Amino acid sequence: MKILKWYTNNLHRPKASIVERYIEKEAIEFCFKYMEKAKPVRVPESRHDERVGGKGSRGLHVITLSLEELQQAHLSILNNSNEVLPYIVRHEALVKESNPKKTKNRVLKEHNKTFLNWYKDIIFDDHNASETLRKLVDGPKRNVITWKG
Repeated sequence: MKILKWYTNNLHRPKASIVERYIEKEAIEFCFKYMEKAKPVRVPESRHDERVGGKGSRGLHVITLSLEELQQAHLSILNNSNEVLPYIVRHEALVKESNPKKTKNRVLKEHNKTFLNWYKDIIFDDHNASETLRKLVDGPKRNVITWKG
């Protein structure tokens, strides 16, 4: 009864007032349940969603990497390859032996500078190297294909 009394706005017609407020409450609850399932209105959608999915591509573009970018990409590929890991450890040990007074950062910089050339020489001299290691010596291509949408 307390809730029904709370619904009463007009004391001259309490039944009609209670019915109106009850219908309002039911309508609001229905709207809340309906809106949970509906898409939000006036919330902007990303215009890139279809392009990320592969739709809306406008054309092929070729980007040519600089030598520095190419070397960085090649070094990144080699550092993330499990087959190359023993060669990386071996080269780091050689750099440490030749420069015992250098800090770890200096040794790492020297390793990054000289590893690619050292790796090529080692793989070309090693006749037991796998085909994967021989292909990794060549590195990535200089021209990169991109799609703009």
